Amino acid sequence: MFFSPYGKERLAPRAGAIDFRANRLKVEDTMGKYDEWSRGDDEALLNRLGIETARRIAKGELQVQFANGMAVVKPAIVSLFDKHGRRIPPEGLKSLVADANQDFCLKQPKLDYGRLIARAVEFLQQGPIMSAAEFEARSNAILKQIKSDKQLVNLLKGVYLPIVLPQMAGNDYGQMLGEVFLTAVERSYTTTFTDRSFNNYQRGELTGKITIAVGVRHEQLIAKMAVGSVVGIYFPTALHGFSIPAAREQMASLPDNVILSGGLDIAVAMAMYPEILAHDFNTPGLDMAALQFGSADYSLFFNAFDSRLRFIRRGLGAYGYFSGGLLLYFGSRILVFGSKSISEPIHRRVTVMSRVFFIFQNFGILGLRVGRCALVHGSKPPKFLILQARQSLAI
Repeated sequence: MFFSPYGKERLAPRAGAIDFRANRLKVEDTMGKYDEWSRGDDEALLNRLGIETARRIAKGELQVQFANGMAVVKPAIVSLFDKHGRRIPPEGLKSLVADANQDFCLKQPKLDYGRLIARAVEFLQQGPIMSAAEFEARSNAILKQIKSDKQLVNLLKGVYLPIVLPQMAGNDYGQMLGEVFLTAVERSYTTTFTDRSFNNYQRGELTGKITIAVGVRHEQLIAKMAVGSVVGIYFPTALHGFSIPAAREQMASLPDNVILSGGLDIAVAMAMYPEILAHDFNTPGLDMAALQFGSADYSLFFNAFDSRLRFIRRGLGAYGYFSGGLLLYFGSRILVFGSKSISEPIHRRVTVMSRVFFIFQNFGILGLRVGRCALVHGSKPPKFLILQARQSLAI
């Protein structure tokens, strides 16, 4: 009930009206443990920060860090991936993204590095690539880096598959994909599923027809393969439901060490993990979103069924049962001596010191951050290790 401004009689409020006096809150009732904080303090703080900065802090986009009596406002470190390892669509993404259809899913396999490297050698038929120990060491180095990165660690809540690509140089992506990598997929798939068929609907049509889309960083992989074998971690469902344009667009807000998967890395993964990536109809289609086929209107993908695996072109739409993938790789080699492993220095220099075998600088997996590493090997490094290191590093 309200008092009428025109008299002392009590009037019933209109339907839907709010009794502002009854609902009005006093500042001291809402502050609780901040009783000494006043509205004037609010205004002074906002004047210092600026209203936009204050709003971004409140939204979690910025954070305040205190050190040595100083307060510093920095961008907040937030995960770029959700609890399923799927990319959180960045704010302002213009391209289409569909909800991920969880009926189309993958299971994380137990990693047997010896079996995996044997498959890569058998089906790629590119000669010896590396030992199982080196493959495992390089894979674990990448996984360790991902676990320490707050932006990327949730990737490991999805399926992750260590892969190895052989050293290979070529001027035609389509030719390499068709003659080497899809042939390896066919060998692996039909060996694993003897009663199934691999249908390559673009057979003989890939040479000269494939280009890498702008901004997807996939050309970095090709450059690395030209100088040595590459170990990477493939995340096949990181872009589940993303259209091809969305998969490419979101790359702009990912760290520089993440690349969009294309044909060579996905084909290698298929050859190494056919029972995971092509198990049955309910495995998602695997988009080679980094690639354009024939024109900007088409890309390529793998599509599994209960009785066959297809490789075929596709349009650019968003479908909940398709998924683009991401690849993280460690650019340098790992030198393995017994049970110890160490990554090959970028500067290709070895300094032998008392109790220290190597001290060197190398690229970390997280962007181009430079770190220092050392491998301690007793009181004095054995001569055969020094000699082997010099041969490996060409110094």
